Amino acid sequence: MKEKKTVFLGDSITRGYGVSSGEGWVELLHRGKNINHGIDGDTTAGMLRRFSAHVVREQPERVVIMGGVNDLSEGERLGAVIDRLQTMYDRAAMRGIAVVPAICVMPDYDMLLENDWAPYYPGIRTLPQNLEQLADWIRGYAKENGWLCLDFAREFPKYTADGYQRYFSDGIHPNERGHAIMARIARPLLYPQAN
Repeated sequence: MKEKKTVFLGDSITRGYGVSSGEGWVELLHRGKNINHGIDGDTTAGMLRRFSAHVVREQPERVVIMGGVNDLSEGERLGAVIDRLQTMYDRAAMRGIAVVPAICVMPDYDMLLENDWAPYYPGIRTLPQNLEQLADWIRGYAKENGWLCLDFAREFPKYTADGYQRYFSDGIHPNERGHAIMARIARPLLYPQAN
């Protein structure tokens, strides 16, 4: 059976910021032909700008799209983030690329606010409610279109009973333990025949 080619489009959490090479959740899937196009600090505006180069030209069977945290942290309007995600989802679907919207792991806000850089992000105080609203929209849009939805926000806490903070390096980026959980969540959804 031919391996399914999947592009992962996102920001630092997709790329694997702060963990050793090979320890990010995409690399830990160990299934299929995965192309990681996560870029540290990227926003949905940046993802949309590079969509043709990083998704369309790759001609994947499937794309996993996860973004919005950086936009919302920087004070971007939720509606603008939704518009850009919807544009990317729809562009992929129009080209026959299977769309898998992904909902980011929710940050540990107490830990996040302890960072000396946190006050410089105008949207940091409203981030919890904005991420929840974004997650609700993504779930609804995926359901409306009959797509799989990779919902880290709902699934990740099920594996962190020993303390949510233990799975983050700075409150927003998962550490190696966090990435291992993300791979554990994603693997059966993306590669059910291998489980």
